[in-house]
Amino acid sequence: MKNSALCIKAVPYQDIIDLRDTLERLQSWQEPLAVLEKYFTNPNTPINKKQVVKDYYACSKLFQTFNTEFKKLNLTAEKQASKIQEVNVK
Repeated sequence: MKNSALCIKAVPYQDIIDLRDTLERLQSWQEPLAVLEKYFTNPNTPINKKQVVKDYYACSKLFQTFNTEFKKLNLTAEKQASKIQEVNVK
């Protein structure tokens, strides 16, 4: 118990804040992803081909944006976690 308390104290506060901010940015994608999930799991009947094409294009752009941001945030989180681990090893 005492050892874990020392590890927590060794992590700089700014690193904790940076990691929290990254997690908040990842969580901000919950609503747009719910829209994508609804689109792909709830097909409208009858099918309006023009509307399907528009929706598909919009959803593909939303997914591309999410995918790019998710990869970037994932790398950021990995770097922040590595930085925190390095502090704890020292």
